[in-house]
Amino acid sequence: MKALITLSLAALFYSHTAHADGTVQGIVVLDALRPPAVDAGYKPKTVKPIQGEEPATAIVWLERGDKTYPKTRVGDVVKIQQRGYQFRPSLVALQTGASAEFPNGDEEFHNVFSYSKIRRFDLGRFRKDEPSPRITFEKPGLVKIYCEIHQHMRCRLMVLDTPWFAVTDTQGRFKITGIPAGEYEIKALLPSEKTIQSKVTVTNGKPAIVQLSR
Repeated sequence: MKALITLSLAALFYSHTAHADGTVQGIVVLDALRPPAVDAGYKPKTVKPIQGEEPATAIVWLERGDKTYPKTRVGDVVKIQQRGYQFRPSLVALQTGASAEFPNGDEEFHNVFSYSKIRRFDLGRFRKDEPSPRITFEKPGLVKIYCEIHQHMRCRLMVLDTPWFAVTDTQGRFKITGIPAGEYEIKALLPSEKTIQSKVTVTNGKPAIVQLSR
């Protein structure tokens, strides 16, 4: 009986992942980047000039009704550098089970922490080239990451159960490949941190073209 259940589960998983050659591509109409939350009168003291934040982009992902997904990206380890007194990249997507490291590329101390409910952590202060602890993200949701020393620094990390996601370019263009045919919800996290969504039908061998806007 146990062998039969195992075989049935394997068949179900195969049916969801076989012939996964669908593609969704298109454009997200980007809105204004939400400004960083800093104390009134905040004036950062730094040895070198603060470089600008990265241009606004969005995260796009697909969800399906049964909420079952192949764990194809759980081994990913993303390096989020602190460089020019900014997090780079400042917008990141990971599948649940994946990890991130936060190497310091500046000549001053940085601190990395998050009070987000789905993943709270505080790495303390560390210098350039000191090793950064690896943080694994097991629950889906948005994690907001900051530096305790430099209030203006921020990173948005979206943890997703689905492996079908992408970060747009600065024009809002994206492309997601390797998707099984079927019906999906397509969602996008905008620079304002608002979420928009629509529906899309994925077919094998023919790209689905989507435009997402508020």
